[in-house]
Amino acid sequence: MAKDSKKSTNPVMKFVTDSIIKPFDKFSEGLLSAIKKAGLEHNLQYPFYLSQDTLWWNVMHSLFDFNIYGSEHIPPVGEAAVLCVNHQSMFDPIIFCVSIAHYTRRKLHTMAKIELFKTPFVNSYIRWNYAFPIKRGVHDTDAYNHSLELLRKGELVGIYPEGTLNGGEYDFLEPKTGAARLAIEAGVPLIPLGISGSDRILGKHMRLPSLNTKLTIKIGEPINVHKKYPGGEIPPKKVLEGIMTNVMDRIRELLVY
Repeated sequence: MAKDSKKSTNPVMKFVTDSIIKPFDKFSEGLLSAIKKAGLEHNLQYPFYLSQDTLWWNVMHSLFDFNIYGSEHIPPVGEAAVLCVNHQSMFDPIIFCVSIAHYTRRKLHTMAKIELFKTPFVNSYIRWNYAFPIKRGVHDTDAYNHSLELLRKGELVGIYPEGTLNGGEYDFLEPKTGAARLAIEAGVPLIPLGISGSDRILGKHMRLPSLNTKLTIKIGEPINVHKKYPGGEIPPKKVLEGIMTNVMDRIRELLVY
C-alpha cells in the first residue's frame, strides 16, 4: 500500500492552534485596532513596545556580547527618517527595534513581509511592535503610502533594502529603490544601520541558533540626499539605484567582521 505523501496533522497542536492561538491572535489584533481608534496608542501600545525593548535588551545582553553605537545619529522625537539595515538573520527584526528604542525611546515602524502577518500570534505581536506588512516582489502601493504618511507625521520607518536574507557578513544583495524614493518624496534623511553577528546567531542556512558570538549594531550618520531634490521630485530609476548602492556601501562600512 502506498503511503500518504501528506503529513498527518498533530491533533493536539491543531486543537491548541484553533482553540487558543488563533482566537488570542484575533482578540489581540482587534484590541490594538480599538486602542488606536480610541486615541490611546501612546498610553497602551507604546508602553508595550518599550517593555519588549527591555525584555529583549536583557535577553541579548545575557546571551551575547551585545553593543550599540551611534544612537546620537537618530533624530529627536518629531523628526522623521528612513532607516536602512542589512538583513542576514531572522533575528534581525528584534535587533533592529532594540537598536533604536533602547537609547532613543523612539518608535520604529518596520516593514515586514506579509507572510508573517498570516501566522497567528506572530501577527498580533509584531503589529503591537509597530510592524506593518509589505508584499515582496511587487510595488506595494499600500505599504508605500502608509510609510509616506508615517514619515510626514515625523515618525521613523525601518526598511530592509535587500528585501530578503543575504548570505551573511559582506555578502549583500542588490538593494531595492523604495527607501530612496520614500526619503526624497517625504523630504527626510536616509540613515544606514549595520548589524554584525546576527548571521552567526541564526543565519540563512542555520537550523539551530548559536550563542557564542559577538553582536554589534552601528548606526551611521544621516545621508541627506533629499536636499538635492527639493519639492520631492523623484529622479530617474538609475539615480535611485545609485543612491541605494551608496547606502549599502555605507552599511558595509559599519560592519565589524
